[in-house]
Amino acid sequence: MDYPIVLALEDFVPVILGSTGFALLSRTAPTARAQQAGLAGAVLIGLGGVSKCIWKLAFSAEVGDWTLFEQALFPLMAAGATLLAWALAVTVRHGRRTHAWPFALAFALCVAGAIFGQSLNPLFVAATLGVTAVSVLGAIIAARYQQWWAVSLYVLGLVLVMGLVPLRGSDSHHTLAFQWLEQGINTSAQAALLAAAWLTLRASRRASRQASRNSANVGASQ
Repeated sequence: MDYPIVLALEDFVPVILGSTGFALLSRTAPTARAQQAGLAGAVLIGLGGVSKCIWKLAFSAEVGDWTLFEQALFPLMAAGATLLAWALAVTVRHGRRTHAWPFALAFALCVAGAIFGQSLNPLFVAATLGVTAVSVLGAIIAARYQQWWAVSLYVLGLVLVMGLVPLRGSDSHHTLAFQWLEQGINTSAQAALLAAAWLTLRASRRASRQASRNSANVGASQ
């Protein structure tokens, strides 16, 4: 199948949307350490997506073998999702101590499985479960602030991404029309994530400002 350059360029769009959404979610973390870890995770996820996009662009332009960029997708996504999931777990626990070692251990086991099995499948699983966990944790945080539109958008994003699985197993998967369909669905999913993350962050900041005002009022009354 000929892979047109315009299709390869469009693939950058969901990467930008999703990475921005993940970065916004990292800002909901209640501690500086968790925010830094979450932002680093968002950057790694974005770098993984950009690497795959560069490979697609090189493939469509027929400028050589850039397979290494394609293979960087799942390792970077898995590492990034692990960091971001831990940061959001801290948020869900209201800043209480949240051990990082279970997240690190799970990632290390997937890395070991990939090395010994000579396959990226363990890291694919880690990346998939990690990004799914991020959306679930984001929905939990949004629900805390009664941001039901955000919760609905997280669910919509997950449904759209899961809807890509049967499409990839279709006999028509390698046709140009299916490639456009898949990228359109992925773009819609990442747009939903971005909107949900923005609503969640806005609600989080609003609640934080309200808590600060309440604290100031209590202090003044005393």
